[in-house]
Amino acid sequence: MQETFYINNHRTMFLECDLEHMDSLEEFEQKYPAEFLACDDHAGNYLSDLLGKYDKKASVVSQEAMLTHSYVGNIVNGKKRNPSRDALLSICLAIGTTLEEAQYLLKYSGHAPLYVRRKRDVIIWFGFMKHMSLDEVDEKLRERAFKPLIRER
Repeated sequence: MQETFYINNHRTMFLECDLEHMDSLEEFEQKYPAEFLACDDHAGNYLSDLLGKYDKKASVVSQEAMLTHSYVGNIVNGKKRNPSRDALLSICLAIGTTLEEAQYLLKYSGHAPLYVRRKRDVIIWFGFMKHMSLDEVDEKLRERAFKPLIRER
């Protein structure tokens, strides 16, 4: 797993700070042309790394996340380019990732990370912190009248 890119990515924080001081978009683009992600399948690459780190098979995680059998595999191989935020959170809970890893996957997929001021997000956040299963998190969501992560079939 490319920990130096995904986790503790200080370069990204530097770029964010530098962008705030730029007078134009063109100035930023000219100064940092090599810093932009080269492709849109970055989330699939990261998800593949997470599967390897946790020694999980895509088909098993798909099943545990209550998704179609090939859902996770399709994200990894680039066939599924727009997984929903809830599906990604379900996948992360099924894998057993850390909160930080789930947050990175959400960002790389173009979704908002979990936010501590959104009650539904806090319940999910708590689930990651306490190493809850997807079913346990969904139970907490339902208890508080929030939409569960697992889609009703």
